[in-house]
Amino acid sequence: MNEYNVNIKITPKKTVNDPRGVQVMNGLKNLGYTDLQNVSVGKYIEITIYANTKEDCKKMIVKACDDFLANPLIEEYVIEISK
Repeated sequence: MNEYNVNIKITPKKTVNDPRGVQVMNGLKNLGYTDLQNVSVGKYIEITIYANTKEDCKKMIVKACDDFLANPLIEEYVIEISK
């Protein structure tokens, strides 16, 4: 078994309203950051996992994202895997 470090970035889909992003943008604008166009708030998850191959690792992480970590209806994710 090999040890893999996995970084997952989960963000709202571009077509979905992001109320947390709107709140952050409004707060920043109130502080004088007036040139903002868009703010998106998401999640960042780090996982260490043991798998036989990088492909097996990716399959497990994609399943974990689809089953629990992300809401596929309103969120999208990017996975980075390294040893």
